[in-house]
Order: sequence, then C-alpha cells, then structure tokens
Amino acid sequence: MELPDTYKPLSQVIFYDDFDSGLNGWINLAPNLAQDKMAYYPAQWRFAHWGPPMLSSATFSYAGTHGSMHGTYSMKIGSRPVAGRADEQPVSGSMGHAIKRLTFAKRQHLKCEMWYTYRAEQDRPGIGENAIRAFGFFWDVQDTEKRAFYGARYLNAAGGKMQQRWQLFRAARGEPEDWGDTGRSAPGEAAGEGDKEEHVFLQRGVDPQWHGKRYQDGSSDAFYDIPRSRQKLCFNETADKLNWHYFALTVDLAKREYVELQSVDRHFNLRGIAPSLVNAYPRINQLLNPVVWIEADTDRRVFLYVDSIVNSTGKGELV
Repeated sequence: MELPDTYKPLSQVIFYDDFDSGLNGWINLAPNLAQDKMAYYPAQWRFAHWGPPMLSSATFSYAGTHGSMHGTYSMKIGSRPVAGRADEQPVSGSMGHAIKRLTFAKRQHLKCEMWYTYRAEQDRPGIGENAIRAFGFFWDVQDTEKRAFYGARYLNAAGGKMQQRWQLFRAARGEPEDWGDTGRSAPGEAAGEGDKEEHVFLQRGVDPQWHGKRYQDGSSDAFYDIPRSRQKLCFNETADKLNWHYFALTVDLAKREYVELQSVDRHFNLRGIAPSLVNAYPRINQLLNPVVWIEADTDRRVFLYVDSIVNSTGKGELV
C-alpha cells in the first residue's frame, strides 16, 4: 500500500496501517494471566475491563457517516461511561486501548506518525469536550538490558476543567508503593521449571498510563509536563463534527532519549529528556509494542479515532 504524502517517515517503514484494510493486528491491551490459575493476577484485575478497538465509519445521528480521512473506516477506541477523580488512578472501564505486538532489530531512531480525532458520545446535550481526560500514544520497548516506555499524552481535562497540554512518559522519583499495585505481574525467568516458582513484580516506570500518583490538575508522578506545551486542538463546535489531527513522536533508542514531538503545527524539541528505565523483564527481549489509548473524565463514553498510523526507523536521521 502506497504511503500518502501526508506522512514523513524515516528511511525504513516498519508498518503502515490504514484501517480500511482491517485492524492489522491491533488488539485490546489486557494484563498478564497467572498461568497456574489461568486468571489475572490480583493486583491487575481492574485492568481487564478496558474498551477494545473496533472498525468504525464514524456515523453520527445528525451529521451522518464521516468515514475516515483516507477512506471509510478508522480504528475506534472507546471507554465505558465511567471515570474516577482526577487525583485517582484510572478506574475499571474508564479507558480504552489498542496495542500491536512487534519486535525490533536495531537501537536507532524510532518514529510514530498518525492522523487521529477524538470525540465524546453523542448521547446527551452538550459538546462533551471536557468529558475527555486524556489520550495519546506510547511504545513499550525492551532491549537485552533495559525496558522503557516512550510516550506522549495530551491532557485535555481534569475534574471537568480544561487543561490542554502535552506530557511525556517519565516517572518522577518516589517510593515503589506510590506507583500503584506492587504485586506480582508476570511469571519469572524460571517459572514452570520443576518446583521453582518465580514471579515478576511491577517496577516504578512500567505501565505509566495506569500507575503513578495523580493530582487534581491532571498532573502525575508518571508524566513530565512539556514546558510551554499548552495547545488548543480543533475539537469543533458541536459533538457531531470531526477534524483530523497530525501527530508525530520521534525517539532515539541508541541514546535512550526523546527527540521531537509534533502536534499539528507545533514542534517540541525533546532532546536530553530520558524515559524511565528499568531492568529487562524475562521473555520480552527486543519487544516493540506501540499503543494508543483514551481516558474518560466523566460518566460519558469517549472515543479516539485513528485514520491511519505509521511506525518507521532509521539511523541518526534529522527530523
């Protein structure tokens, strides 16, 4: 499939997904199963009820069918009509996720680009802009030594008050207990070998979309506020009108740092900002998992629509 001119990838395209051709391997993000019981670990049970991705023609009761930016179908990720307070960690059902599970070959530049839009459910009067707490994109990446989460979050609203600023995945210093659920999260290296029973425990910096101490203004120990990043996006004037937005995030896996974020017409130089690093987990060397997600701020369902998405890589390229 030919790449549209609206994308500016690095030298090697890892994937280009236009959802007119299906979901292309994107699936709901779910926690790990405890293999001895084929059930979720107790510390992770509340992460089992996120909204799954689906194909959507973006049909609204007044406007009719929008379709997507490049065709008929986009990937739609939605929440349930529930939300916790802004200073609480996400409650069950308040988020929707989509993940694609890959591996990578070289530690070099990595870039994600996508065209997206976002909306609250058209089920009641009111535009619904402040029903959306946050949305964004991240990679879960691991080489043979370290695991890291590189991501950008658009904090739209907190407690019904508009915030409209960009944040990066980067955990502040603190105690493990402040991060969230510290119980077992995966089988250990020797699990299943004879009578050995080893487990992996959650580390500070892992799964920041769910964890970290949160505050009333939408800030969090899991996210770093990009200076001067306030940006009003094109939500439009009523709940039934969609405008597509361009997003691009570039990171340097060799130097283990962020490079640049672009949101529509804004460019943010992120050189020198590092993600949180933890020691490598068992069985996931060369992991490359891209994820998109959205989170509700009120008891109104909210949706992220992704028209198409590109991930590319290259060695030391300028962006």
